[in-house]
Amino acid sequence: MYTLHLDLHLKFVPPMSEHGPGIVLTRAVQLPFVPASSLRIAGASLDEHGGPMGFGLEELTWDVDREVFSASTQIICHDEPLALIPDAIRSWLDLGWELGSYADTYKQPDDGDDTIELEDDGEYERLEVLHTLPKTRRDRAFNQFFKALVRLMAESFNNSDIAYAMDKLGRLVPEEKPGPDESSLHRKWREAQAEYHEMSQDEQFAWMDSLAKYPSIERAIKVRNAGRQS
Repeated sequence: MYTLHLDLHLKFVPPMSEHGPGIVLTRAVQLPFVPASSLRIAGASLDEHGGPMGFGLEELTWDVDREVFSASTQIICHDEPLALIPDAIRSWLDLGWELGSYADTYKQPDDGDDTIELEDDGEYERLEVLHTLPKTRRDRAFNQFFKALVRLMAESFNNSDIAYAMDKLGRLVPEEKPGPDESSLHRKWREAQAEYHEMSQDEQFAWMDSLAKYPSIERAIKVRNAGRQS
């Protein structure tokens, strides 16, 4: 048997970019043969949908020292409400994926299904616009996740101007065309993005450093999950 360490990059567009790393999950897969870059891996134990298309392998690598293969794959989710992203991540965790990357093990040594389906009671419509509301109208767990997402995007240089606008306005503003009918909120959003681009590199890095006070994605997900179980 051959061990394949597979990283799954979940990219939620918007606010993320398709070209950034996204939110990374990882797991080990046992294969009875040597994998090739043309291989696709499918199965209900990897993906709750268990479709035949499976995961394509990118950056397939053989680690001589550890005698394991590593590869990455990605899923791009368009127009997913921010409030539903934690549940989407949890569904992957329930399948055995873990937050983080196999690459993390190179930096430091390694020391039942609770998925909740949303009922059609208007809750989906509320969650769909939750990220557009001021933080005073959102629960604390979502606000913590929102901050964690801003931090992740900034640290990975993934649409940093959008992350800055999210941080400054405390919400994600739907896209509008500039013009006489443009809302004042969207105008502030554009101005915040422009402000980021006008900042010096030192000022941009100073802002990024200030986000260290925000929770990590791991912490935000765990806190939200603990709240749902209590």
